[in-house]
Amino acid sequence: MKDLITYLKWKPTWIGILIFSVLYFILVQAYVYPMLTFDFSVIMKRETWIHLIFINAGITIFNFFWFWRPNKEKFQKKKPQENS
Repeated sequence: MKDLITYLKWKPTWIGILIFSVLYFILVQAYVYPMLTFDFSVIMKRETWIHLIFINAGITIFNFFWFWRPNKEKFQKKKPQENS
């Protein structure tokens, strides 16, 4: 649990979530295929936000177990060594 909290405090995690959210909203929810236009009125629909929350939670947990946890030593900042 401590590793997950550390992962959620990591800034690139939230940057990835925000970028995915914007792209998901624009390319999946707002794009209307036959008309080749964007319908931004879907922002008012509750289903759009529920889908986005569940998809983001799933992707965040997947990224934690698949990418970050096995490589957490590579992603953490290293403390400078003191010369004695």
